[in-house]
Amino acid sequence: MKKQNRFQYLIGLCVFAYTMQAQSISYPTSHKTLANGLKVIVCEKATNPMAEIQVWYRVGSKDEWDGVRGMAHMFEHMMFRGSKKFSGEGDVYIKLIRKMGGSCNAYTTFDRTVYHEEVPSNFIDKALEMEADRMENLLLSQNILDTEREVVGEELRLGENNWYRRMLGERYKKLYPQHHPYQVDVIGYLTEITAFTTQQCQDFYDKFYSPNNAYIVVTGNVKANEVFELVQKHFGNIKKQLPLNVKKQEPDIFKHDIAVEEMTIDYPLQIYSYIVPSPAFGHKDFYGFNLLSKLLFENPNSLLNQRLVNSNMAYQISAMTDESRLYSNYSAYDVIMPAAIGNAKVRKAVSKEINEIITEGIDQSRIDDYIKNREASAVFMNYDNSSIGAVLGIAEYYYNDYKQYEAELAAYKKIKAEDLKVIAQTYFNPENLKIINLKPSPEE
Repeated sequence: MKKQNRFQYLIGLCVFAYTMQAQSISYPTSHKTLANGLKVIVCEKATNPMAEIQVWYRVGSKDEWDGVRGMAHMFEHMMFRGSKKFSGEGDVYIKLIRKMGGSCNAYTTFDRTVYHEEVPSNFIDKALEMEADRMENLLLSQNILDTEREVVGEELRLGENNWYRRMLGERYKKLYPQHHPYQVDVIGYLTEITAFTTQQCQDFYDKFYSPNNAYIVVTGNVKANEVFELVQKHFGNIKKQLPLNVKKQEPDIFKHDIAVEEMTIDYPLQIYSYIVPSPAFGHKDFYGFNLLSKLLFENPNSLLNQRLVNSNMAYQISAMTDESRLYSNYSAYDVIMPAAIGNAKVRKAVSKEINEIITEGIDQSRIDDYIKNREASAVFMNYDNSSIGAVLGIAEYYYNDYKQYEAELAAYKKIKAEDLKVIAQTYFNPENLKIINLKPSPEE
């Protein structure tokens, strides 16, 4: 369902970022751009009777301003409530897609919002008509606003009832400098959400939901020329045009001091939270940082998982990272342990592993094994409509060219052990690597 909590959003984000790795797509793929700027990408994969439609909008929480924090995510909810041609009670779009024998959902990140549905291919005409109508004629009534902000507010309240989610929210507020595009978490602020007006919603809709701020990816049992004709029929007359979304200037997070060193949690665990500034997409160190992050913290077979979790020094390592960030951000790695005297040994073990990479580097065989595993898992992506659509969509979003979908894996293959040594020296040095010690509250 579309009503995702914050963790579901994070999981969805990781899935769509991860699919960027796929190998060659062995199905005919082509595109067309309409006069109003809407690009359509079609992958003809007639292996089953279904078709996946994804509509990617170049808008996320980075585009919000004070007073409408959380609008991008809430708008994702509102887009299912109905449009001029397709109106009714409740989640109109979900009901209609289900009647076709399909399923639909959406997700919002800092950078983008994506709506996706999979339907039997004989319903693609109707599904595209629905997408076009909610791009142009979304219903934005007071009743819909009141209902959906209550839903989003409930997500926030549910998060407040979970100690780890609550900690994530409190920690996030302490990380970013003023005016950074990721200064406010995607979910936003309850005080602002409950105060949204229909005019603010209309302004946001008019500002970001247009053909030239979006593109469509269709994958499955379809013919490209037929899809192009349908898209022209349903979207071609939409005249809304937006100025090009220019990348914002951002404060240098490498010069930003994270002042907090300790936090308390109301749960009988201790967490060493390692916070590392991460380069944005397009930076020369982008892929190197992502790879070292996997090998050091994130992967189940990572150095620190082997050192800490496999030896029972820690329960787990939970990583909050974004492989497809448009702007520099903070990666967070939580080493979760029992609250006990002697945990300083865990901190020493982490420092030892990091310092060894900084001074001695990492074994090339670890890089080679990781690349082989990514290649093997990527094979299965080629059989799934939604995964192929996400691969093409990610490439179009970040490279402005869906044909670059193999670029990530190619970049990883070029990385050598000596490159990761430099990455470790640059990003994981004591000046940049910050540690927040999270301990149980005294009453715990």
